[in-house]
Amino acid sequence: MTFSSSLNKITNLVLITFFTLPLVNCNQPVNSTTPFDLEKAKSEITSRLRTYEDAMDNGDIAAFGNLYAEDAEIFHDGSPSTIGRQNIIKGFEGWVRDSVIGSFTTTGLWGNEDLLVEQGTGYFAQASGKWKATGKYLLVWKKVDGEWKIFRDTWFADPKDEE
Repeated sequence: MTFSSSLNKITNLVLITFFTLPLVNCNQPVNSTTPFDLEKAKSEITSRLRTYEDAMDNGDIAAFGNLYAEDAEIFHDGSPSTIGRQNIIKGFEGWVRDSVIGSFTTTGLWGNEDLLVEQGTGYFAQASGKWKATGKYLLVWKKVDGEWKIFRDTWFADPKDEE
């Protein structure tokens, strides 16, 4: 095989590729959606956090459950994870019974139109003031039927202050 013959084959391959790629791409769907708006998503997540706080304040177990995706999972420190919306609701029944309240603030948000990762700070407390826990959290939010749902949830308690 001569150099000229090899060069000719390479040239033909490049030309075929060059002219074939546009034809293949013509069959791809046109993305007519607007670009992802992270600021709008942050506003939606803030609203969902207020719903979470209201559910705690009002002992509304149904509202708690609605915030979580069916396949959600809560990762606990030192104990097994709680998996699935129904099990998460059962876990919150104790919170409702103990009148647990809370407040949460987003400190970072990253992601796209399908998944968001939220970093934040907050506290849980018994309404009577008997105990309070402050800490940091990470939530993964998933878009389900046009609404942000908690997909993964974890909490990192701050070290206890010496009294």
